[in-house]
Amino acid sequence: MKQQIVTALWRLSKLVNIVVAVPLVLAGAAMVGVVVAGTVFRYALFEPLVWSEAAARYLMIWIGLVGASVALRHGDHIAIDALRNRLPALLRHLGDLVVALAIAWFLWVMISEGWANALRGARQAAPGLGLSMFWPMLSVPVAGVAILIQHILHTLLNLLDAEVVEDNHIPGGGAF
Repeated sequence: MKQQIVTALWRLSKLVNIVVAVPLVLAGAAMVGVVVAGTVFRYALFEPLVWSEAAARYLMIWIGLVGASVALRHGDHIAIDALRNRLPALLRHLGDLVVALAIAWFLWVMISEGWANALRGARQAAPGLGLSMFWPMLSVPVAGVAILIQHILHTLLNLLDAEVVEDNHIPGGGAF
């Protein structure tokens, strides 16, 4: 039973990762295209695109914030575990749970305050783009939701003592 839960959690984590990573790759390609176009228009055609710098900046913000959920899934976040590894299993799990709850609370604040800020930004226009600031500011709550989902999944996996797996391998055999 535990193995089935662990497998389901890893599969769900991978699905969330794919749903997040595909738009991030597209946003990265769009950012490169915008920067190249801005450079060509400014220095080769001497007709600068007034919107290119702002568009690239907002795409980079989306990529950086939302990409944090991808980093979390792959364990590329900062962790200091020298003390944690020396604790007995029960204390280690209790400490992990306290830290996980604190992180979840922070992410909840990030989501709720980010959403409120994005709604306030809807009344403002981005300089150079004429785009509502709702869209750049929406990156904060969207990132918070993606990170919170991965955080909950990985907290559950941690509490189940699930081993870290490669992207194409599920603990106990099989493929995603």
